[in-house]
Amino acid sequence: MKKIYWPLFGFFLFMMFSSCSQMIYFSQGMRNNLNKNYLSIDKIQFYNSRKIILRRNLSYADTKVARGKINFENGQYVETIIIPKKTPGVAVSEGHNYINVAFENGKNRFLRFVKNSGNEYQISASKWEQGYGKVKYDTLIYYIEPKSSKAILKVIKDNRYNLQKSTRRLKGKTIGQ
Repeated sequence: MKKIYWPLFGFFLFMMFSSCSQMIYFSQGMRNNLNKNYLSIDKIQFYNSRKIILRRNLSYADTKVARGKINFENGQYVETIIIPKKTPGVAVSEGHNYINVAFENGKNRFLRFVKNSGNEYQISASKWEQGYGKVKYDTLIYYIEPKSSKAILKVIKDNRYNLQKSTRRLKGKTIGQ
């Protein structure tokens, strides 16, 4: 029976799995490369870099129709929607400096990510007050919790994002050449 050299085998497994599933931030450079090569952004699998928590206060009558987790805090009902870290999402629309990403099915159930100073796409809100971001989600107003404000879009590292396309147009070949 052959002996397996465990440290080398373990290193090989680590390299194999870490190289296959390494996540990187989605940048403007990657987006430009996709556009340059006529690749659609809605075919990219996005992930969030950190947990995103959306909250809203509810009246007693609203608690019957709430979709998320409902807590009773300080005499009020609070609906919470949690999008765990690394939740897969897809682009549902885009603009020059933003990408709207949906993490669940349903009309108007998306969050906007805008290009930040590092050319990465960070979660956005229509208004920020005391660290809380106001967003419209599924026709209702929610507030992004402060610890979620740094969520950035990520993708799995893959050489396809570095695709270089080359085109040659042939004139043809005639007799005597």
